[in-house]
Amino acid sequence: MSINEDTIKQERDLLKKDFDTLSESIKKMENDLKTLKNNLNAVYGAMQQCDKFLKVLSEKGEKEMSNEKKEALTLATS
Repeated sequence: MSINEDTIKQERDLLKKDFDTLSESIKKMENDLKTLKNNLNAVYGAMQQCDKFLKVLSEKGEKEMSNEKKEALTLATS
């Protein structure tokens, strides 16, 4: 087998095709990674919102409990 200009050009064309395929794969993976990070941030935001709601409910429950305690104390001492 002899190496000539056509053989080298064919090999370069194959390498160029591989390069382009790999480059596109990297771009797709980068976009997928960006999407996954955005989804992760959205889920974390939803978790923070749940924590906020739980805190509000807990504070509301504490206020209601103290009112119940006051009523019980009033009944017990009257």
